[in-house]
Amino acid sequence: MRTTRDITSETWRVVTARRYHEAVARVRLAAQGLETYLPLLRRWPRPAVGSDVGPLFPGYVFVRAERAHFHRIARTPGVGGLVVLGGEPARLDDAVIDFLRSREEQDGIITACVPPSGSLVRITDGPWRGLAASLERRVSARERVLVLLDLLQRQTRVEMPETWVRLD
Repeated sequence: MRTTRDITSETWRVVTARRYHEAVARVRLAAQGLETYLPLLRRWPRPAVGSDVGPLFPGYVFVRAERAHFHRIARTPGVGGLVVLGGEPARLDDAVIDFLRSREEQDGIITACVPPSGSLVRITDGPWRGLAASLERRVSARERVLVLLDLLQRQTRVEMPETWVRLD
């Protein structure tokens, strides 16, 4: 049984937004006086095209709202609507938002961890595509990595763009 507090209290909700327009939806919701949150992620390796910073959850924005705001949220330009589970707009616990915010760096961006040395990676591009290798280290100034490949019965150090490798 629901209480009046459940119906009227503000809680975090999940809103769908047009892909690549999450920041616009967040700004438009905030302009209506609603508290919003769009967790951003700095990706590793950096994508070949576009920015290395993007939404952690592409196509979604979090908004703290009560039932009285739902109609206004759904009519906001750039917003598709509220995510609905079981016929009700999905709730998100405050602990989830607190956890995501605790992972942010000083600039407000969550950084994907660079895999530690020795991690097994798969080469996804270039002449070594398809081979497995061991990550030796990142050459950060040039956005490249050194990997160890098993070639001709010995480990050979090869430098390549970091966008060519993925964690295996």
